[in-house]
Amino acid sequence: MKLPIVCSQCMKDDIENAMPIAAVEFRDDGRYEVACPKGHRAIVFLQQQKFEILFDIGAYAIADGYHREAVSSFTASLERFYEFFIRALMLQKSIDPEVIDAAWRTVAAQSERQLGAFTLLYTLEFGRPPQLLSGPRIAFRNDVVHKGRIPTRPEALEYGQAILEVVRPILRDAQERFPDGIQKMVSRHLSQSHTAADLGQPAATLWITTIISLSVVDASHHSRSLEQAVAGLRRRPA
Repeated sequence: MKLPIVCSQCMKDDIENAMPIAAVEFRDDGRYEVACPKGHRAIVFLQQQKFEILFDIGAYAIADGYHREAVSSFTASLERFYEFFIRALMLQKSIDPEVIDAAWRTVAAQSERQLGAFTLLYTLEFGRPPQLLSGPRIAFRNDVVHKGRIPTRPEALEYGQAILEVVRPILRDAQERFPDGIQKMVSRHLSQSHTAADLGQPAATLWITTIISLSVVDASHHSRSLEQAVAGLRRRPA
């Protein structure tokens, strides 16, 4: 799974005819820099949050037959979604980002603490506990991630679908209740992707369609099953 990059300067000069100039590996920081055949230095920042990208990586892993890797990616996507929810909610409450960072460091090393923080904050905000993964699916995840179990394709699909059913309604809740906090998360992510050397350089923001998406508004997109999404994946350049 690679990301096609379009030259930011070419888009500025002639956006209708700008074409991808490279296919790159996904980066943790969301910043991509390549050399354009026209001599431009192309800098592109990917808007998607980490939980969106990780879930797609899991879906592509299923399509490629790597079912254990799919389970691992789906798990990481869910954990990063909990972090995103917590941070967006706190930004909505006008808590300083540096204070949020300091608070997060106290739970960052342990996923159980992160889950506990998410559960309590969601309940405080919505007056009801969130839907979480069931015990059997947690046991399945632990067997795969920690004990080396190799899952089948149906098992990986079922697990990924369970995560979709957890994330989608909570994401809708978040978008309705704290849209400003979500927008601040997106803006902060893009800001943190920049380096000092980028100042004054032509740059562009890239948006892609992901299975779990903050940006897609079409309701039918958010009702597709994981199996349908995997079957419909458009292959990005290898």
